[in-house]
Order: sequence, then structure tokens, then C-alpha cells
Amino acid sequence: MVVGLACASEGFPPGGPEDKVPPVLVASDPAERAVNAEPNQPIVLEFDEIIDEKLSNQIGDFIQVNPDVPEFDAELDDKTITLTSAGALLEGVTYSVTILPGLQDRDRNATVTPKTILFSVGGEEPITLSLVRITIVNDTLAAAGAQYRLENLESEYGYAWEADSQGQVEIEAVEYGRYVATAWEEMVRPEGWQETGEPGARDTFDLSLANRLHEKTYRIAVVDTTAPIVDRVRTPSSRRVTIAFDDPLPEVLPLTSSMVALYEASPEVWDTDVDPDELPVDQLRARRLEIENVERAGKNEIRVTSAEPLKTDRLYRIEVIDVVNISGLVSTTEGGRVFRPNYDGAAVFRSDPLEMPDGGP
Repeated sequence: MVVGLACASEGFPPGGPEDKVPPVLVASDPAERAVNAEPNQPIVLEFDEIIDEKLSNQIGDFIQVNPDVPEFDAELDDKTITLTSAGALLEGVTYSVTILPGLQDRDRNATVTPKTILFSVGGEEPITLSLVRITIVNDTLAAAGAQYRLENLESEYGYAWEADSQGQVEIEAVEYGRYVATAWEEMVRPEGWQETGEPGARDTFDLSLANRLHEKTYRIAVVDTTAPIVDRVRTPSSRRVTIAFDDPLPEVLPLTSSMVALYEASPEVWDTDVDPDELPVDQLRARRLEIENVERAGKNEIRVTSAEPLKTDRLYRIEVIDVVNISGLVSTTEGGRVFRPNYDGAAVFRSDPLEMPDGGP
């Protein structure tokens, strides 16, 4: 049975009033809060206007079904989205079907807030009266778009959700039982970085007739698991080398000349067409240069003064040892970098006055 949910908005055809309203769900089968859904029936969602057919191939991305068993295939047909399951719905379980933000009509008017309907399967169990209300923060900021997942420890199904712009998630009608909850962010991370394993990003809790509400704030963060490496090298003058690390450095950072190794490469590789970082290390460490001074230059930079001028037609490798980042991880020789000096002007020798680039000493 299809039951209406809302009044229709203006839509197609061409020549009619301009449509500025996103698609509105007007009916569904099973109906909102129905308790008699059949285990093998499809889920049908009917909207007040035609959905943009350009979304046909990814229409399933705009519909979320919880719990996640069975899997569903989604098909778009004008105003209707049909979800066909790969197996039977779980009897006695309450399902939620959510239309996610971004579903658009032919005029590209897109939904901006989620819309959820609930129904239970089998005709014997009422809608489960439970609520999971959580907030996800990354350090102290709302983790907008963070992922939240519940795994039922007594069965094989789970629930998945995405936090809103305030880092908040609210899931109604989660089945009673014991759950492991995990909050995390999906993003492109530098190699070697990972989510924290801190307890704040995961917890275990029970939902029952006596405990229908779970509220919690999850604190997630990203931690560095790799030593600092030399990310960039600048040569503002012939004897100045400014090193930028891939990580911020602590405010107090003891530095000595022994912490930096500056090498001139073998002459046979000065004009090589091979990527310098692919060259054998022994060819890049042909001659070690004396370091006159090492000093702080920025939040992730140090400035090195060589005792002799570097030549723009030669290759050099610089390595930094025992410099710590703000996570307390220590640099090693493996984090060094090959570079070719590209300063302007003449080479400056040790007996000459040394100019002060980058705003001073």
C-alpha cells in the first residue's frame, strides 16, 4: 500500500512556473511507520516530480537503508525510486530509509536535509522506540561529514550514518541489543598517518526497553606515526640552505651543526637524467661539507649555513638527524632530500660577508 506523505511542489513540464523546490517524498511502500512490511517486498519511494535522469547510475548513493542487511539495488523511473533487496528483510526488525541531501530534479534543485521513513517487518513487532544521539568532534571542532557506524554484537547487521555540518548524528529506531560504535573521518591522509585508537573514537553500549537512549560525544583526531622528513629545500644564497619539514616543529628546538649532514654528489651524476632521489646513496654522499651554523627559520623550517658555497651546476643531498616534530618523532637520515642550488647572484665564500635573506638572521 502506498500512503501519501506530503503536498507536491511545482515541477515539470516546460513552460510552467519556474521550479525552485527540490523533490519531495510524497508516498512510500511500505508506508511511514507501517508494521506489516513483507520480508520479500521491494521498497518504493514516490516523489512529487521527476528525478534528474542523469542520476540514474548513482541513484543508490542518495538512499541509505539501515540496518545494512540485506543489500539493495536502486532503480530510478521518473518520479519513483525502487529498492530491490538481494535477500529477505529481517523479520521483526525496524528499518529506516533515508533520502540523503543532493537528490535533484531536472532543474537541479537538490535536497539539502535528509528525510527518513520507518517501518517494521513481519506484522508482529511495533516500531522500535530507541534513539542514538551523538556528536563527533575532531579535537575541539565539529567533525562535519564524519562517519558513524554501529555493529550489533548479537547478529550480523549494523547501522551507518554521516554526521551533519555540526558533527551530529541522530538515529531513531535502532534495534535493541549490544553495539560497538565507531566514529571516524574519511579523508586523504599523508602516508603513515592514521586515526587514533583512543577510546573516545569507539565505545560499546546496550539499547533495551529500560535503556532506549544513547548519547555521547566522540573525540577523534589524526596522529602522526612517521618521523619528520625534509619536504622542501630552498637556497636563497650560495651558502644558505633553508629546510622545510613535512611536520611542525616544537617551539623549543635545540639545534647543533652535528644534526645536519650536507653532501656533494659524485661528479658523474651532476648532469644525470635520472630522478635524483632514485640514485644510489653512496653517489649522493661523495663528499661531506662542513656546516658552520644551524638555526630555526619558521614553524617547520631550519636554516643551515655551509662553510663553503654550493655550486648551481652540482647536486647535493642534505640529511637531518635527531630533530623532533611536535609529536616527538625523531628525524633520520632516510628523510633527507637531494637538491640543486638555484640562488641568484655570485657564490659567497667564507671570507666574504654573508647576506641575510628571508628577513634577517
